[in-house]
Amino acid sequence: MISPDLRAALLDRLARVPPERREALRRTLGEKRGVPAPLSTGQERVWFLSAFDPEDTSYHVPWCVWLRGPVLPELLAGAFTRIAARHEVLRARFRMTGAGPRQFILPPGPVTLERRELLGDPAVVVDAFVNRPFDLETEPPWRVALLRVVDDHMLLCIVLHHIAADGWALDVLMRELAECYTAAVEGREPELPELAMPYTAFAAWERERDVGPQVAFLAERLSGTPSLNLPVDHARPSRWTGHGAAVRFHVAAETMRGVERFSRHSRCTPFMVLMAAFQATLGRAAAQKDFCVGVPVAGRSKSEYAPMIGSFANTLAVRADLSGNPGPEELVRRVRKTVIETMTRADTPYEKVIAALRLPRDLSRLPLCQATFALQNTPQNDMLRPSIGNLTAEFYPGPGSRYTKAEVAVQMWPQANGLAGILDYSTDLFRPSSMRALADQFTETIGTFTV
Repeated sequence: MISPDLRAALLDRLARVPPERREALRRTLGEKRGVPAPLSTGQERVWFLSAFDPEDTSYHVPWCVWLRGPVLPELLAGAFTRIAARHEVLRARFRMTGAGPRQFILPPGPVTLERRELLGDPAVVVDAFVNRPFDLETEPPWRVALLRVVDDHMLLCIVLHHIAADGWALDVLMRELAECYTAAVEGREPELPELAMPYTAFAAWERERDVGPQVAFLAERLSGTPSLNLPVDHARPSRWTGHGAAVRFHVAAETMRGVERFSRHSRCTPFMVLMAAFQATLGRAAAQKDFCVGVPVAGRSKSEYAPMIGSFANTLAVRADLSGNPGPEELVRRVRKTVIETMTRADTPYEKVIAALRLPRDLSRLPLCQATFALQNTPQNDMLRPSIGNLTAEFYPGPGSRYTKAEVAVQMWPQANGLAGILDYSTDLFRPSSMRALADQFTETIGTFTV
């Protein structure tokens, strides 16, 4: 039992602690007691999918960078440790409780930087590192490794689980890594923006807010949408596995200039034009006029979310209307209207829309959206930065995941010579040659949406 004098002395010392230190102490004490926090709706969906198939690595977010120069591994590990101390979701463990899945935030501690020699083909080593499953109950939802070629030439590999981070968060991570590492080399404190809230506060708010009207609006417009039935090369398995592979493609700069002129003429965005071309490609391949395409969005509707690491991304379902065989201009008008209606409700949780639709249970395919389309618009300045402190940095694409989040999933991003693209596809359903043909058909169709 604490004596009255000691108790008074402790209270006096606590009263003299600055408010920000008191709040940090309060949070740490709560964490040590193991107080659980709710998951966001997006986190909960990813958690259930991961529990359903722990080997599925389609929700891994990898980033690998060649580092050249005098790499100091201890300072690099310290920089990652500092980042994890700032962003509580990187210290989370995810466990089932009587109230459902919850995240338990551990106190700040050292981040392990795995170190090994890089012998042989880097793609083999990186593939094993990227596709090593996470145990979300006992491990952090991210890991980092430093693979040595020689002392001044190393490969830094980062893998985050989507339950804790998205593409935007990866950009935040790389920005903070550069600042923390540079500050450590220079012997100063890093200059980082203050975080308005922890991720668990966002998750609690997101679960409590009323989105009933938005869900009802979207469910009404999506009701009755048929599944996309692309011609398959293999019999559809009774259960969706997500096993996948990818083909890469490219859209020339001249074609993209034509797309941009077409978008200005149509008073829409290049994304809308490319989405229309993708819908037209899928519609022809499947001989369908009506289906949905999923669109990933950043989900950071407030400015205070911008500097946070966390899983904010959401999915929007954009319904295609190819009735009457519309030409490019008419189809883009239809896409523009649907995209605007949907994007104004971009923070409506996809999981709640799916639940409201009450779709028939079908374990052989994903609900509502069998295809997805993404045009990269998250900030890339820090992910593709040419340096980290006094080190030269160069992105290493690596082998990618062996899984796909959809039967057909297209991602595109700008380059100096046009648009680069990757088409992930289900290997349970399609042969590589079929998907190469589909990618070629898509790029040819884009060429018809130009001026």
